[in-house]
Amino acid sequence: MEQPQTMGPIRFRLIHLKRIAVLAIVVILIVSWYISSQPEKSPIAKTVVDTGKLGQNVADVGVHERGVAKKRMMGLRADGANFTLDGKPVRLLSGAMHYFRVVPEYWRDRMLKMKAAGLNTLETYVPWNLHEPKKYTYNFKGILDLGRYLDIAHEIGLWVILRPGPYICAEWEFGGLPGWLATVKEHVRTTRPVFMDPVEVWFGRLLAEVVPRQYTNGGPIIAVQIENEYGGFSNDTAYMERLKKIVESRGITELLFTSDGIKGQIRGEIPGVLKTVNFQDNATDKLQKLKEIQPDRPMMVMEFWTGWFDHWREDHHIYRLEKFEKTLIEILDMGASVNFYMFHGGTNFGFMNGANTQYRTGGRTLPTITSYDYDAPISETGDLTPKYFKIREILKRHTPPGVVPERLPEPPTTVGKFDYGRTTVTKALSLDKVLPLLDQSILSRQTTAHGLGYGYLVYTATVNHKPERLTVKGVIRDRALVMINDIFVGEMDEDTEDIKIDPEHVLIKGDPPYTLKILVENQGRVNYGNGIKNQIKGIMGDVYINLEEKVPQFKVYTLDMSEDFLNKLTEHSEWTSGTELDQVKTPAFYRATFTVEGRPKDTFVHMIKGKWEKGVVIVNHNNLGRYWNIGPQETLYLPAPFLKEGENEIIVFEERTAAPEVLFCDKHSLGEIVYFRE
Repeated sequence: MEQPQTMGPIRFRLIHLKRIAVLAIVVILIVSWYISSQPEKSPIAKTVVDTGKLGQNVADVGVHERGVAKKRMMGLRADGANFTLDGKPVRLLSGAMHYFRVVPEYWRDRMLKMKAAGLNTLETYVPWNLHEPKKYTYNFKGILDLGRYLDIAHEIGLWVILRPGPYICAEWEFGGLPGWLATVKEHVRTTRPVFMDPVEVWFGRLLAEVVPRQYTNGGPIIAVQIENEYGGFSNDTAYMERLKKIVESRGITELLFTSDGIKGQIRGEIPGVLKTVNFQDNATDKLQKLKEIQPDRPMMVMEFWTGWFDHWREDHHIYRLEKFEKTLIEILDMGASVNFYMFHGGTNFGFMNGANTQYRTGGRTLPTITSYDYDAPISETGDLTPKYFKIREILKRHTPPGVVPERLPEPPTTVGKFDYGRTTVTKALSLDKVLPLLDQSILSRQTTAHGLGYGYLVYTATVNHKPERLTVKGVIRDRALVMINDIFVGEMDEDTEDIKIDPEHVLIKGDPPYTLKILVENQGRVNYGNGIKNQIKGIMGDVYINLEEKVPQFKVYTLDMSEDFLNKLTEHSEWTSGTELDQVKTPAFYRATFTVEGRPKDTFVHMIKGKWEKGVVIVNHNNLGRYWNIGPQETLYLPAPFLKEGENEIIVFEERTAAPEVLFCDKHSLGEIVYFRE
């Protein structure tokens, strides 16, 4: 009988290996399915960040393990008497520096100086108006590269407190709101859709830069502010809670907080959200009041004002070192965390200075000067002041061991300033010849389509009566120069609605019609208080000649010194030169060149010593800002990165009195000083 066949040892092993292989494949498929079903990690956790959104390689972000940003389990908490970070007690020693007021080439230098002073945190606002100059058109490049700014802070080892607004105050144009939102008027900073809908769209774009850089995602951002000093404006809790919901729904998970003066704490609160306080003196009293309002949470001075800002027609404000020292010691001895506002102020480049309303004199607008030096510990030009070294000393003596390193690094060496001498004006171009380069429209009266931009508006018209008097039945926002047949006849502002033309001093020749030109300057939108509800600029009302003839319509031109305009301006073929320069009537553009040998250095343009009156200075298409001989500011800061080796171009737009040359110097002059709070 034939025996049944048995399985040999080799065949048995082959079948066993096949079963193992099948099982391995099943396991791999299960694991792959599980991984693919998980939520996608933040872009910061990838080896290379999406440059279209963040603009940086992850190597620039900070803490890493084999090319991947390290996530943390626990961020900043404010649940007891002390802040905790990663579950450990921490004292926040922060300094304010706004990236949009400092050229990018100097960000690292200023941050290293902050670190060397004993600080562990950087604070910054975010200016909506610069990032979204036109609706749905965004800019995160150059001086607005927020992602790069945050990444540098992380590399250096600074945590970040972010204050994204939408309203920021900051002595900044319209408190950071875009000019195109001025049409919202009384609905600004409310839940009305005309305001809140654009806010939601803007935050959606902004937070794409922010969310990946939160502390728990491996980035530097440890806290985010909701709005700004809302208690000084209104008490609409629904508005504040709506903003909180927006940022949380878009991925913000770090500590949220509000900041107000001590009197605005209740009006500006959001239930459950940390309150912080802003002040300059009487620290013990104000912190005790904060503790009474919020007894079981850590104290934070979100704005300890290190100095103050200046308006045109004022003196330069200084906060005495002795008073500063006393207040800082009180803050630290109370166990509070602190943010120095400002630690480095920077510059209001271009037309971005804000303004205040002088309530006691009927609401006159007080525009802020170009410099935002602020009498801060690091000056506008990066120099270390006595306040800087006093902070370094006090932080060591008045904080617990371990809060400030025993051996602080030395701050970077401050680069010296250079006097480039003087340069002669070689070309000029009158405003009349510039008008064809500008966008224009025709209107019978002011509409919301105008007065939403920056810089100047030019109104032109023809009139039939020989002007002896010009009247605006309304208001000028903010300041206007009036010309008849290119002859200057007077100046108007919010307080002046009528000009009488004296024939003995102003001779207007010829027969009708006469050409009327009105140059209106937006001197900066109000950045604080209820004044922000009415910030459309221009001629708000009808214009009459001799109280009889109403000007039926104007051609209106926008003169905003945009990059596109500057390109057209420099290519213009009708620049006047040589002996005919003196024949060019102001307002006009003046042009000169100067040579930089070797590596460029910081310098200053001294318009007042050079006998210019009022206008704007542009160097290599960089708008340095406004100058005005009424003071206090006398020089404009020209940072080296705006210059290049070889030939450089300077363009001056002068409203009234031009000079034959432009002077440079190596010392900043902010004018006569006045001691603040004395």
